[in-house]
Amino acid sequence: MKRLILVVFILSAISSSAQTSHYPFGFYRNTQIIASDMDYDLYKFAWLGGINSIRFFMVDINGDGFRDLLGFEKHGNKLIPFIYNPSSTSPYRYAPEYKHLFPKLHDWVIFKDYNNDGKEDIFTYGLGGIRVFKHTSSNPLQYTLVTDQLQSFYYNGDVNIFASPDDYIAIEDFDEDGDLDIVNFWILGKYVHFQKNLSMEWYGHADSLKFTLGDECWGGFSEAADNNIITLFTHCQTKEWDSDESPTRHMGSSLQAYRNEDSTLFDIIIGDVDYPDLIYLVNGGSPDSALMVSQTNQFPIASDPVSLYSMPVLSIIDFNKDGKKEIIASPSDPSLLKSEDLNSVWMYQKDPSSGEYVLTTTSFMQENCIDVGSGAYPIFYDWEQDGFIDLFIANYGSYDSSRYVNGFLESHYSSSIAYFKNNGDTYGPKYHLMTTDFGSLKQYNYKALYPAFSDLDQNGTIDMLCGNSDGSLLFFSNQNPQGTQPNFNAPVSNYQNVNVSHFSTPQLFDIDQDGDLDLLIGNRRGHIAYYQNIGTPGSPLYQLVTSTLGNVDVRDPQTSYFGYSVPQFFRWNNQTYLVCGSEQGEIFLYHTIDGNLSGTFTRDYSLVETVANTPHFIDEGIRCGVAVAQLTNDQKLDMIVGNWAGGVAFFTGSDPLPVGINELNAMVDVYPNPAINHLNIHVQNGLKGIIRLYTGVGQLIESIEIMESIHIVNISDLPSGLYVLEMESNGVKSTKKITVIR
Repeated sequence: MKRLILVVFILSAISSSAQTSHYPFGFYRNTQIIASDMDYDLYKFAWLGGINSIRFFMVDINGDGFRDLLGFEKHGNKLIPFIYNPSSTSPYRYAPEYKHLFPKLHDWVIFKDYNNDGKEDIFTYGLGGIRVFKHTSSNPLQYTLVTDQLQSFYYNGDVNIFASPDDYIAIEDFDEDGDLDIVNFWILGKYVHFQKNLSMEWYGHADSLKFTLGDECWGGFSEAADNNIITLFTHCQTKEWDSDESPTRHMGSSLQAYRNEDSTLFDIIIGDVDYPDLIYLVNGGSPDSALMVSQTNQFPIASDPVSLYSMPVLSIIDFNKDGKKEIIASPSDPSLLKSEDLNSVWMYQKDPSSGEYVLTTTSFMQENCIDVGSGAYPIFYDWEQDGFIDLFIANYGSYDSSRYVNGFLESHYSSSIAYFKNNGDTYGPKYHLMTTDFGSLKQYNYKALYPAFSDLDQNGTIDMLCGNSDGSLLFFSNQNPQGTQPNFNAPVSNYQNVNVSHFSTPQLFDIDQDGDLDLLIGNRRGHIAYYQNIGTPGSPLYQLVTSTLGNVDVRDPQTSYFGYSVPQFFRWNNQTYLVCGSEQGEIFLYHTIDGNLSGTFTRDYSLVETVANTPHFIDEGIRCGVAVAQLTNDQKLDMIVGNWAGGVAFFTGSDPLPVGINELNAMVDVYPNPAINHLNIHVQNGLKGIIRLYTGVGQLIESIEIMESIHIVNISDLPSGLYVLEMESNGVKSTKKITVIR
């Protein structure tokens, strides 16, 4: 067997003085800042970041022998870890510092111990199929990529096991032979395939992940192509379609294996896209030959079944550590605009007396954190003018209702703004929720309201401008005196005919430093429009200067046509900076703004947090918004970041860390290792540069500009030998060695 050795050199930096460079600002995540709800009850996990679509698993995260709680939020691909401490009165602690120990995961994830070593491995979506990581250590946590595409023997050869980014597969030892099998929907839907694991039969252990198609009509049932109707006892081995049925792939389904206490067989539970209920199929066959013999949509209890738009998926875990598993349901619809958001985590627990499941909450974990629905966009403003900066959190909207239009699900959301009063002091803020509907705006049924505050009509009160989903601005004139709850007049549409097409996010800021507030507006396209105030401070008149201020563009062209820019300009040490939220969740930082309003702003490294003396790029989830201010007397910049899941995270300012070799090693992942035909280079948000591939004697083979977070280098046509893969961005050098086996 020939071996090809690749020595990978990753070069990257943020300034000309490479080894002594520092990030412009330092932050560390602070989960201890006090926040309370309207009843003055403290949020236990205030800064968790919100929940919309989640699945929970029990995983020993810190290696202490106890299973901890780990959530995966689909709307943003976020891991939410909780460490379990049995000696504490509050046994679960939100522990975001551990999320950096996991590989980058997206779309769906299932934690299952496939090699029977007592450690949960990872099955997740990747490259049109199933990616697998093996849990290879306990403390610190470490996972190693096993395969990018899990395969199974179909008829004449091995092919990738189909899994879409939308479906949830089910993984269990269905045939009870000691290794994990897989059931997944056929690529065109309708039927479920059984992927039998041959590891025990062939090797006598469970570690090989060797699969074959064991049954192409597992359970003997079929699912309709355009609804959630299940037909039992179907003759589907030939894969024939009815004459009036189109072989079009359904939009998505979740599969969950479930075994009753009085059964040795796995039943199956299906949630379907656009539908709120679960279909429970009872298995009346055998471990080697499943056959679904009855069905019900009244799971887990007829008096209070799951009814949760859309495509609910289950987590079945022993959260309370009492030996009785809880059932947790949450929507898994891939769409951002179909599902319940504020009450989207239903928990069922066993009643000790009856033994039946009882619905105990519809907002598990959500009730313990700041959560405003879908989208969370923080804005700092001292509403009461008492010297302490208050917190406003706008949203895209919160779920109101759903209906079917011509057979398709439509869900309705309406926007509002939450107001948290700062009752703290110069040593730190303390936030109390005054209202979830500041100014009673929800009644107007707008979407994506985003506020900016100032006295714009010269009546001595603080008024409000609001961006919204159509790209225009709404003007709300306040009639109540300063420092009191507002009394806004009905909104005036199309304020000064300003419009940025879609999703306007305005900020009032004196960008040209002439003594009055100008208008800067982000938009869906990812740019920032600059409207100069050509009036006076007391009577503003806004005139468009440019729709692409500083040539800012926060789009990632590899993932979306849109950027959803959310700008926050601020001044620090007599210099103007811009931080800007984005569609993909990256927080962009720009400088060289002063005196350069007609030029191009310099994009610096994206903002990082310090975890165990190591910087990690801040990634709170998609459609992020950011607010920055000095909230204490420590002369450092503090920050709150919101995301699409409806929550926020708090970051306290700290001294900036230097950028060096060790830090860059943590920001660049090159895999697989060993490699055969290609290398995946995963670069954390913000790292940009040039990749060059050299022979071992320095001859340049290929040069590629890196603009996305993942780049694939094809090495299948290279002869055996030594190569160097180099990434350059101004000087800091880091190396990674990779062995490639042919």
